[in-house]
Amino acid sequence: MPTPHPFDQAISLTRGEDDLFYGHTSEHYWNAISPFGGTTVATLLQAILTHPQRLGDPLALTVNFAGPIKKGPFTARVHPVRTSRSTQHWQMEIHQGEDSEPVITGTAVFAVRRETWSDTESKLPDVAGPEGLVSYVPPHAVPFLQRYDLRYVDCDPLAGGESSVTQCWIGDVPRRMLDFPSIAAYCDVFVPRVFVRKGAPRPIATVTLSINFHVDEAVLAQHEGMEAFGKAKANAFNGGFYDQEAQLWSRDGTLLATTHQLVWFRD
Repeated sequence: MPTPHPFDQAISLTRGEDDLFYGHTSEHYWNAISPFGGTTVATLLQAILTHPQRLGDPLALTVNFAGPIKKGPFTARVHPVRTSRSTQHWQMEIHQGEDSEPVITGTAVFAVRRETWSDTESKLPDVAGPEGLVSYVPPHAVPFLQRYDLRYVDCDPLAGGESSVTQCWIGDVPRRMLDFPSIAAYCDVFVPRVFVRKGAPRPIATVTLSINFHVDEAVLAQHEGMEAFGKAKANAFNGGFYDQEAQLWSRDGTLLATTHQLVWFRD
Protein backbone atom coordinates (compact mmCIF):
# COMPACT_ATOMS: atom_id res chain seq x y z
CA MET A 1 0.00 0.00 0.00
CA PRO A 2 1.51 3.37 -1.02
CA THR A 3 2.47 5.86 1.67
CA PRO A 4 -0.07 8.71 1.89
CA HIS A 5 1.02 12.12 0.67
CA PRO A 6 2.32 14.33 3.54
CA PHE A 7 -0.56 16.75 2.93
CA ASP A 8 -3.12 13.97 3.26
CA GLN A 9 -1.42 12.88 6.47
CA ALA A 10 -1.51 16.45 7.77
CA ILE A 11 -5.27 16.84 7.26
CA SER A 12 -6.22 13.28 8.25
CA LEU A 13 -8.89 12.99 10.93
CA THR A 14 -10.46 10.29 13.06
CA ARG A 15 -14.23 10.49 13.31
CA GLY A 16 -15.61 10.77 16.83
CA GLU A 17 -19.08 10.99 18.28
CA ASP A 18 -21.63 13.46 16.95
CA ASP A 19 -19.82 16.22 15.01
CA LEU A 20 -16.35 15.69 16.48
CA PHE A 21 -13.13 14.82 14.64
CA TYR A 22 -9.69 14.23 16.09
CA GLY A 23 -6.42 15.26 14.45
CA HIS A 24 -2.76 16.02 15.14
CA THR A 25 -0.49 18.83 13.97
CA SER A 26 2.04 17.92 11.28
CA GLU A 27 5.79 18.50 11.48
CA HIS A 28 5.87 18.66 7.68
CA TYR A 29 3.53 21.67 7.61
CA TRP A 30 4.83 23.58 10.62
CA ASN A 31 5.32 27.33 10.30
CA ALA A 32 7.55 29.48 12.51
CA ILE A 33 5.61 29.05 15.78
CA SER A 34 2.38 27.27 14.78
CA PRO A 35 0.94 25.11 12.00
CA PHE A 36 0.73 26.56 8.48
CA GLY A 37 -2.71 28.21 8.37
CA GLY A 38 -3.49 26.63 5.02
CA THR A 39 -3.46 23.15 6.50
CA THR A 40 -5.69 24.30 9.37
CA VAL A 41 -8.25 25.60 6.87
CA ALA A 42 -7.90 22.44 4.77
CA THR A 43 -8.39 20.22 7.84
CA LEU A 44 -11.68 21.89 8.75
CA LEU A 45 -12.80 21.61 5.13
CA GLN A 46 -11.83 17.93 5.12
CA ALA A 47 -13.95 17.36 8.23
CA ILE A 48 -17.03 18.69 6.44
CA LEU A 49 -16.21 16.82 3.22
CA THR A 50 -16.19 13.54 5.16
CA HIS A 51 -19.16 14.37 7.41
CA PRO A 52 -22.13 12.03 6.75
CA GLN A 53 -24.57 14.97 6.62
CA ARG A 54 -22.65 16.92 3.99
CA LEU A 55 -24.68 18.34 1.11
CA GLY A 56 -23.01 19.33 -2.16
CA ASP A 57 -19.61 20.96 -2.57
CA PRO A 58 -17.86 23.85 -0.79
CA LEU A 59 -19.06 27.27 -1.85
CA ALA A 60 -17.48 29.55 0.76
CA LEU A 61 -15.73 29.38 4.08
CA THR A 62 -14.27 31.76 6.63
CA VAL A 63 -11.76 30.71 9.28
CA ASN A 64 -10.84 32.94 12.24
CA PHE A 65 -7.53 32.31 13.99
CA ALA A 66 -8.55 33.14 17.55
CA GLY A 67 -5.49 31.71 19.29
CA PRO A 68 -2.26 29.81 18.62
CA ILE A 69 -2.42 26.09 17.86
CA LYS A 70 0.24 24.17 19.76
CA LYS A 71 2.04 21.05 18.60
CA GLY A 72 0.04 17.94 19.35
CA PRO A 73 -3.53 16.64 19.19
CA PHE A 74 -6.61 18.77 18.62
CA THR A 75 -10.36 18.31 18.37
CA ALA A 76 -12.37 19.76 15.49
CA ARG A 77 -16.14 20.21 15.61
CA VAL A 78 -18.09 20.89 12.41
CA HIS A 79 -21.83 21.24 12.81
CA PRO A 80 -24.50 21.76 10.12
CA VAL A 81 -26.71 24.54 11.49
CA ARG A 82 -29.18 24.75 8.60
CA THR A 83 -29.81 22.79 5.42
CA SER A 84 -32.11 23.68 2.53
CA ARG A 85 -32.63 21.92 -0.79
CA SER A 86 -29.50 23.43 -2.32
CA THR A 87 -27.41 25.07 0.45
CA GLN A 88 -26.00 23.99 3.78
CA HIS A 89 -24.52 26.23 6.50
CA TRP A 90 -21.86 25.01 8.92
CA GLN A 91 -20.16 26.20 12.10
CA MET A 92 -16.58 25.10 12.80
CA GLU A 93 -14.25 25.12 15.82
CA ILE A 94 -10.92 23.66 16.90
CA HIS A 95 -10.07 23.07 20.56
CA GLN A 96 -6.93 21.83 22.27
CA GLY A 97 -6.49 20.25 25.68
CA GLU A 98 -8.80 21.25 28.48
CA ASP A 99 -9.20 24.83 27.30
CA SER A 100 -12.91 25.60 26.88
CA GLU A 101 -12.18 28.48 24.49
CA PRO A 102 -11.61 27.57 20.82
CA VAL A 103 -8.33 28.38 19.11
CA ILE A 104 -10.09 28.41 15.71
CA THR A 105 -13.64 29.42 14.79
CA GLY A 106 -15.33 29.61 11.43
CA THR A 107 -18.28 29.13 9.14
CA ALA A 108 -18.75 27.39 5.81
CA VAL A 109 -21.41 27.15 3.13
CA PHE A 110 -21.82 24.09 0.91
CA ALA A 111 -24.16 24.00 -2.07
CA VAL A 112 -25.49 21.96 -4.95
CA ARG A 113 -24.75 23.99 -8.08
CA ARG A 114 -27.15 24.05 -11.04
CA GLU A 115 -26.94 24.80 -14.74
CA THR A 116 -27.29 28.56 -15.38
CA TRP A 117 -25.84 31.28 -17.58
CA SER A 118 -22.16 31.56 -16.68
CA ASP A 119 -19.26 33.93 -17.33
CA THR A 120 -15.90 34.55 -15.70
CA GLU A 121 -14.51 38.08 -15.62
CA SER A 122 -11.26 37.24 -13.80
CA LYS A 123 -9.00 35.84 -16.51
CA LEU A 124 -5.77 33.89 -16.18
CA PRO A 125 -2.93 36.36 -16.89
CA ASP A 126 -0.93 35.82 -20.07
CA VAL A 127 2.15 34.27 -18.46
CA ALA A 128 4.64 31.50 -19.14
CA GLY A 129 3.96 28.01 -17.83
CA PRO A 130 5.80 26.68 -14.80
CA GLU A 131 8.17 24.43 -16.75
CA GLY A 132 10.55 27.23 -17.75
CA LEU A 133 10.55 29.00 -14.39
CA VAL A 134 12.86 28.53 -11.42
CA SER A 135 11.50 27.21 -8.13
CA TYR A 136 11.58 29.81 -5.37
CA VAL A 137 14.07 29.14 -2.56
CA PRO A 138 12.92 30.92 0.62
CA PRO A 139 15.59 32.67 2.71
CA HIS A 140 14.65 30.63 5.78
CA ALA A 141 13.98 26.87 5.91
CA VAL A 142 10.40 27.01 7.20
CA PRO A 143 9.07 23.41 7.13
CA PHE A 144 5.79 24.03 5.30
CA LEU A 145 7.51 25.93 2.48
CA GLN A 146 9.52 22.81 1.70
CA ARG A 147 6.19 21.18 0.76
CA TYR A 148 5.34 23.71 -1.96
CA ASP A 149 6.92 24.41 -5.33
CA LEU A 150 6.44 28.16 -5.93
CA ARG A 151 7.55 29.57 -9.28
CA TYR A 152 7.25 33.35 -9.58
CA VAL A 153 6.73 34.84 -13.03
CA ASP A 154 7.32 38.52 -12.31
CA CYS A 155 9.76 39.29 -9.51
CA ASP A 156 11.64 38.28 -6.42
CA PRO A 157 8.83 38.31 -3.82
CA LEU A 158 11.19 39.81 -1.24
CA ALA A 159 12.62 42.55 -3.46
CA GLY A 160 10.66 45.30 -1.70
CA GLY A 161 9.03 48.24 -3.47
CA GLU A 162 5.81 50.16 -3.93
CA SER A 163 3.65 47.27 -5.18
CA SER A 164 2.55 44.16 -3.29
CA VAL A 165 1.44 42.26 -6.42
CA THR A 166 3.03 38.85 -7.01
CA GLN A 167 2.18 36.10 -9.49
CA CYS A 168 3.31 32.50 -9.21
CA TRP A 169 2.63 28.88 -10.07
CA ILE A 170 1.90 26.71 -7.04
CA GLY A 171 2.33 22.95 -6.73
CA ASP A 172 2.69 20.39 -3.97
CA VAL A 173 5.95 18.62 -3.09
CA PRO A 174 5.77 15.80 -3.91
CA ARG A 175 3.30 16.44 -6.73
CA ARG A 176 -0.36 15.88 -5.91
CA MET A 177 -3.67 16.20 -7.77
CA LEU A 178 -5.68 19.35 -7.03
CA ASP A 179 -8.74 18.96 -4.83
CA PHE A 180 -10.74 21.21 -2.52
CA PRO A 181 -8.42 20.86 0.53
CA SER A 182 -5.28 21.60 -1.52
CA ILE A 183 -6.92 24.61 -3.16
CA ALA A 184 -7.86 25.89 0.30
CA ALA A 185 -4.25 25.52 1.43
CA TYR A 186 -2.93 27.24 -1.70
CA CYS A 187 -5.01 30.28 -0.75
CA ASP A 188 -2.68 30.84 2.22
CA VAL A 189 0.67 29.91 0.67
CA PHE A 190 1.51 33.35 -0.80
CA VAL A 191 4.43 35.29 0.65
CA PRO A 192 2.86 37.74 3.13
CA ARG A 193 2.19 41.09 1.50
CA VAL A 194 4.09 43.09 4.13
CA PHE A 195 7.17 40.97 3.35
CA VAL A 196 6.74 41.86 -0.31
CA ARG A 197 6.51 45.60 0.37
CA LYS A 198 9.24 45.78 3.02
CA GLY A 199 11.57 43.25 1.39
CA ALA A 200 12.08 41.13 4.51
CA PRO A 201 10.15 38.95 6.97
CA ARG A 202 8.69 40.41 10.14
CA PRO A 203 6.20 39.18 12.78
CA ILE A 204 2.73 38.51 11.33
CA ALA A 205 -0.37 36.47 12.17
CA THR A 206 -3.43 35.82 10.05
CA VAL A 207 -6.57 36.95 11.87
CA THR A 208 -9.25 35.78 9.44
CA LEU A 209 -9.23 34.09 6.02
CA SER A 210 -12.13 33.67 3.59
CA ILE A 211 -12.34 31.57 0.43
CA ASN A 212 -14.95 31.44 -2.34
CA PHE A 213 -14.82 28.33 -4.53
CA HIS A 214 -15.85 28.72 -8.19
CA VAL A 215 -15.91 25.05 -9.27
CA ASP A 216 -17.73 21.96 -8.12
CA GLU A 217 -16.35 18.45 -7.73
CA ALA A 218 -17.32 17.39 -11.27
CA VAL A 219 -15.54 20.34 -12.90
CA LEU A 220 -12.49 19.90 -10.67
CA ALA A 221 -12.24 16.21 -11.56
CA GLN A 222 -12.16 17.04 -15.28
CA HIS A 223 -8.98 19.09 -14.95
CA GLU A 224 -6.79 16.53 -13.17
CA GLY A 225 -4.31 19.32 -12.61
CA MET A 226 -1.30 19.31 -10.31
CA GLU A 227 -0.66 23.03 -10.08
CA ALA A 228 -2.50 26.33 -9.97
CA PHE A 229 -1.60 29.89 -10.87
CA GLY A 230 -2.04 32.52 -8.19
CA LYS A 231 -2.06 36.31 -8.23
CA ALA A 232 -2.03 38.15 -4.90
CA LYS A 233 -2.05 41.77 -3.75
CA ALA A 234 -2.85 43.98 -0.78
CA ASN A 235 -5.13 46.98 -0.74
CA ALA A 236 -4.06 48.75 2.45
CA PHE A 237 -1.66 48.58 5.40
CA ASN A 238 -2.72 50.53 8.48
CA GLY A 239 -3.09 50.32 12.24
CA GLY A 240 -1.05 47.13 12.45
CA PHE A 241 -3.20 45.19 9.98
CA TYR A 242 -3.26 44.62 6.22
CA ASP A 243 -5.42 42.71 3.80
CA GLN A 244 -4.48 40.23 1.09
CA GLU A 245 -6.67 39.24 -1.85
CA ALA A 246 -5.83 36.57 -4.41
CA GLN A 247 -7.17 34.50 -7.28
CA LEU A 248 -6.31 30.93 -8.25
CA TRP A 249 -6.69 29.49 -11.76
CA SER A 250 -6.09 26.06 -13.26
CA ARG A 251 -3.69 25.71 -16.18
CA ASP A 252 -6.53 25.96 -18.71
CA GLY A 253 -7.74 29.26 -17.23
CA THR A 254 -10.60 27.99 -15.06
CA LEU A 255 -11.03 30.22 -12.02
CA LEU A 256 -10.77 27.85 -9.05
CA ALA A 257 -11.07 30.17 -6.05
CA THR A 258 -10.82 33.73 -4.82
CA THR A 259 -9.65 34.54 -1.32
CA HIS A 260 -9.30 37.44 1.10
CA GLN A 261 -7.61 37.63 4.48
CA LEU A 262 -6.72 40.16 7.18
CA VAL A 263 -3.32 39.90 8.81
CA TRP A 264 -1.81 41.43 11.95
CA PHE A 265 1.75 42.70 11.55
CA ARG A 266 4.46 44.40 13.61
CA ASP A 267 7.03 46.85 12.27
